[in-house]
Amino acid sequence: MRSTRKVSVWPVAFVGGLRYESPKVNAAGKVYGWKTVFDPHRPFAIDMAGFAVNLRLILFKPQAYFKLRGVKGGYQESSLLRELVTLNDLEPKAANCTKTIAFQKIEDSELTPLNSLESLALY
Repeated sequence: MRSTRKVSVWPVAFVGGLRYESPKVNAAGKVYGWKTVFDPHRPFAIDMAGFAVNLRLILFKPQAYFKLRGVKGGYQESSLLRELVTLNDLEPKAANCTKTIAFQKIEDSELTPLNSLESLALY
């Protein structure tokens, strides 16, 4: 993540009832959408574990912060990221988001539903 200029993004395993959630990346290496079940039309439909922000960007834009109040559930990440970048500014990591480098801890009992829900979020 040291190479992050603005905001880097990558897939996260075991999130939102899926085996993984991920930014969708085109052949030019630009993010154009999201593989997720929960509200894929959010401005930044990404889990908190799926991005890094360059500290210089935070310092340059002090108005940007992670809003906890007055924001619909699941939109906290978007509340921060929309103050910092556009979709076009995102920097895909993990081999253009083809590899999973982060995961959420889940219990064994949560693994079974993952197989049936994955088909809900197709590229």
